[in-house]
Amino acid sequence: MHNTYLLTEKQQKLQRWAYELALAEFQASAERWEREGAFPWEHVATLAEQGLLGFTLPRACGGQERSRLEAVLVLEQLARVCLTTAEIAHICMNGPSYAISRLGSQALQARYLPEVVAGKRLIGIAITEDEAGSALGEMSTRAQVRATSVVINGRKCFTTIGDVGGTFEVVVRFGGEGTRGLGAVLVDADTPGFAVERVYEKIGGNGIHEAALRFEHCEVPREQVLIEGDPVTNNGFKLVMRAYNALRLGIAANSLGVAQAALDHLVPHLLQRRQFGAPLAAAQGLRWRVARLVLALEQARLLTYRAALLSDDYGFPPAYETALAKLAATEVALQAADEAIQVLGWRGITKDYPAERRYREIRGWTIAGGTSEMLLESLARQVLRSYEQSADHVPQAE
Repeated sequence: MHNTYLLTEKQQKLQRWAYELALAEFQASAERWEREGAFPWEHVATLAEQGLLGFTLPRACGGQERSRLEAVLVLEQLARVCLTTAEIAHICMNGPSYAISRLGSQALQARYLPEVVAGKRLIGIAITEDEAGSALGEMSTRAQVRATSVVINGRKCFTTIGDVGGTFEVVVRFGGEGTRGLGAVLVDADTPGFAVERVYEKIGGNGIHEAALRFEHCEVPREQVLIEGDPVTNNGFKLVMRAYNALRLGIAANSLGVAQAALDHLVPHLLQRRQFGAPLAAAQGLRWRVARLVLALEQARLLTYRAALLSDDYGFPPAYETALAKLAATEVALQAADEAIQVLGWRGITKDYPAERRYREIRGWTIAGGTSEMLLESLARQVLRSYEQSADHVPQAE
């Protein structure tokens, strides 16, 4: 394991347990989900049996109530073996289920969370729209509040588990301009007016589908509002994004696992493959590529662990640190997957080796949960703002 000096013996034991579980239960069929485009329902059952779907959820609902860092450690090891399975665990540990546990009423928690823990219901988040994309302030899906209900109209695209989710946290506009007035409502998949319009074909990650969803006069009880949107303040949107940071951190954790898996494949090949009378590892250029890859991976790992440790009382990680972690981890995962293909040569692009699958699986992760470009812009704004607002940062005239 890596960075063990930062972890307690209990946390190291958790890492080993998660990795050994993944090898025993998930490795044999990791390729199958990608090849067949099949959703891993049998792995959902195993994750439920092992307590991983309710890993961060309250004990009162059957969960384990484990920490954000422990969730990161587990996801990293699952993704090292099977990213498809790790993504299911990630959605339950960090996604709408967790948001319900921290922001939802006792009634909502009692209704949904035991089913999530048992693997009987998956809850996805419907946030992206065709015309808005990363510009959430341009979102058009609307919620009309009535006396006892809320009526939703609009469309969402690229919704993860959109075709198999039993419920969705739908980010909607209650009114207002820009991000003001945005909030979230829980919609069950069997609600009249809800429909799955299409499932997208992708370059990779085919075991987990993304779908376009339609809401036409989709009416749910008023109690299904998870986050109230206030057209005057920006509080609803801030709360939506605060909870969304947990999802971003989960993406970072999964990306660390993929990067480590690529490295685990790449280095033995350098040691074993001989060319021109010597192992590939004898070539300084290749050794340095490994060293730079390890440097980037360890940096990303430290940033991810730090963001997890800095999570607030609700278990939501901070925006700035999470953006750094997500950016660093997804970029190094893509780099590692690409390097593995390059070092393996033509073998790397054949389906005889997992390198090409890893590359296709991870390619979308620099886009999902906030593109690298959007995160860079957000980080730049925060840094510039901090300098503008702090007298300590203002250069003194000579």
